[in-house]
Amino acid sequence: MTSGEPIPGADGNAAPGGRAAEQRAAAGRADGGRAAGGGAAGGRAAARRAGRGGTRRRPRRRRWLRVVAITTGATLVAGCGAGYLYYRHLNGNIQAGTKNLTDQQGERTAPNAKGQTPLNILMIGTDSRASKENVDLGGSADDASRPGLADVQMLLHVSADRTNASMISIPRDTLVDIPACHDEKGVQHPALRHHPINEALAQGGPGCVLGTWVGLTHLDIDHYMMVDFAGVVQMADAIGGVPVCVDRNMYDRYQPGIGGTGLKLPKGTSVVKHDQALQWLRVRDAWGSDINRTKAQHMYLSSMMRELKSKGALDDPGRLMSLAEAATKALSVDRELADLKRLYDLGQDLRQVPTERTTSLTVPVLPDPANPKAKLVLDQANTAQIWRMLHADTPLDGQPAAGAAASPAASPSAASSGPATVPSPSAPSDPGAVAVTVRNASGARNRADEIRNALVKAGFTKAVAATGGSSQAVTTLTYGAGQLTRAQTVAAALGLPSTALHEAGTSRTLALVIGADWPSGTALTPAPAPTAVPTSVRTERADDATACMTVNPQGGIYTW
Repeated sequence: MTSGEPIPGADGNAAPGGRAAEQRAAAGRADGGRAAGGGAAGGRAAARRAGRGGTRRRPRRRRWLRVVAITTGATLVAGCGAGYLYYRHLNGNIQAGTKNLTDQQGERTAPNAKGQTPLNILMIGTDSRASKENVDLGGSADDASRPGLADVQMLLHVSADRTNASMISIPRDTLVDIPACHDEKGVQHPALRHHPINEALAQGGPGCVLGTWVGLTHLDIDHYMMVDFAGVVQMADAIGGVPVCVDRNMYDRYQPGIGGTGLKLPKGTSVVKHDQALQWLRVRDAWGSDINRTKAQHMYLSSMMRELKSKGALDDPGRLMSLAEAATKALSVDRELADLKRLYDLGQDLRQVPTERTTSLTVPVLPDPANPKAKLVLDQANTAQIWRMLHADTPLDGQPAAGAAASPAASPSAASSGPATVPSPSAPSDPGAVAVTVRNASGARNRADEIRNALVKAGFTKAVAATGGSSQAVTTLTYGAGQLTRAQTVAAALGLPSTALHEAGTSRTLALVIGADWPSGTALTPAPAPTAVPTSVRTERADDATACMTVNPQGGIYTW
């Protein structure tokens, strides 16, 4: 008999009280069990009701608590998992490469009293059309297979104590020596003498650009960060646009055979984003020169810094997520930096620097004697003065450093960390068998010939003086594998410090490059580091929101 049937009493008739109780009880029984009839059935049903009355809600409450606990736990696990997956996603956006693909090695600045060291970051902007997005933003599809050029190159130097920073640009058409470089696939690219610096990227990638800058400055550069056309647009849009200013109605008209970006802005301040942000960074003719283009790029970056700080974007989780998405998609960095946590830590370092103590400048350049209308060369003496200030971690804004300036220390690649000068080796090489090339990068006249003559008098009859080359802050003696003893013999004869010796390549000919720290004499007595930039160099401060670019007034071509 099922629970749906009448329940018989002792007399064979249904017992109403017992049936009602049983029916109520049957709702809670899974087996629909039978009940005894009559008063016994009613009594047992009543007893069951009484016994159940005090505990009826407990199982239900426990069930709800279990549901809440399981749901909360699942939400937390899902949240953590989603956070981890998003972290992985952002990391996956970042493109990474080898930091230095050349044999050039720089020197680090010694830590300050708190153990801090400066940060040197090379920022690169490329005109690569390697993606559809970049083709759409400038150039033709035919350019997609062309190696990108580094049209924007800027060294960001952040002081050891994080109280000041400097952005130093080299115009893209400046002729420099580009060292031999192997690309990420191991393909070797030969050294190029007296070539535009923007071609270094095509030699094998950003690691070749960094190596070129190391060769010019002889600084140890910590990282590179590269962005392409599409990346510039993504960053500008994520920020909400970047305010820029022109002193009159400006139109960078396209002219066949000359160029032009098509950027059109009214006099005063405009907020540029998307295509206009990219056009601003690429304008040259409307500014009148490549040097002024670097000034416009500095103005853009300074304005971007002010926007980030004034809008609190770095403290707003939503804005920060949007920026993180845009930045990680936009950036190509060295592998040491290719992690969201490391990028965040770097950002925290940069946030410490006040905008009023962030200085930008373009290195002094001169027209190339062979092609004065199209190419530039470094003003070696004045450029070397800037490099020496960076080596000493001296602020470029003319204000005093917070603490004593640090002094150069041996780089990890230095021959030794012993005494200030290299002692004569226990088994010196025969000077007459040592081939050494001497090159002047000091900015002073005839230094290569002076040192070469001093070496010949000391018995180094194979010493020769080379011509040309770029400026260099410090003197270096580079030797090939297995040539250390020969290098020590030359260093001892000239009084060179151990930090000047660097091993690179396999050449049996030593390369002595006389830096700005050795402007005179035949024994190296380093000159004190300068305390101010050359008077010919114009600097700008990142907190100057009133700065405007001067539009080229030539014949009204670039105005409307």
